[in-house]
Amino acid sequence: MTNTNSSTFYDRDYFEGGIRQSPPHTRDRIYPQAVQTAAFLARRWAPARLLDLGCAKGYLVEALREQGVRAAFGADVSAYAVSHCEAAVRGKLIVTDVLRGLPVREASCDMVTALDLFEHVRDPLPLLGEIRRVLAGHGVAYLKICHPRHPNATRDPSHVNVQPLRYWRRMFSRAGFDSQRLYETDVSGPSGRGKALKALVRRAREWAVIGTPADYKFVLRKRA
Repeated sequence: MTNTNSSTFYDRDYFEGGIRQSPPHTRDRIYPQAVQTAAFLARRWAPARLLDLGCAKGYLVEALREQGVRAAFGADVSAYAVSHCEAAVRGKLIVTDVLRGLPVREASCDMVTALDLFEHVRDPLPLLGEIRRVLAGHGVAYLKICHPRHPNATRDPSHVNVQPLRYWRRMFSRAGFDSQRLYETDVSGPSGRGKALKALVRRAREWAVIGTPADYKFVLRKRA
């Protein structure tokens, strides 16, 4: 059986589309989404020190730094992904297994992000505990997690924990977090009356049918 927790699993074949049976993890596909997410996070919370877990090639870290988050850093288990980062974030990403603990001081971050990471984690509680440890009292975590109905939910062999909404809410609560669910229309930030109306329609459809077809989005805050 393939050990999907091994750093050697997340190699060139994984990121360039061989193992995942999905399009390659390339700049032209990922960076535009990263820019949108970074703009949303910077606009909503203006983080000063941010750690992105499962950062892969560092596209979100790069986009955040371009948004003015100068102390944005990333961590990923894949030496392949980190070594293929852009020059703009070279030295800002580290290779580490975040499931073994975060190499960050307690209460040293005001934001932690983890996009498309938790579906790879069999037991999320230790990692959630580490996120709670490194967040400052006012800090928030932003998570994006694969939705069970997404076509890639079970196609990727490293997706070992694809769960419904109630599971994630229960895990967050057990880890000492209050959680708020966000939607794609929150992140995309439409402007103008017409766009806002369309956003409300899309959000209602997301709510009524399957939540979000691609992923769940959550903001976590430490419970007092």
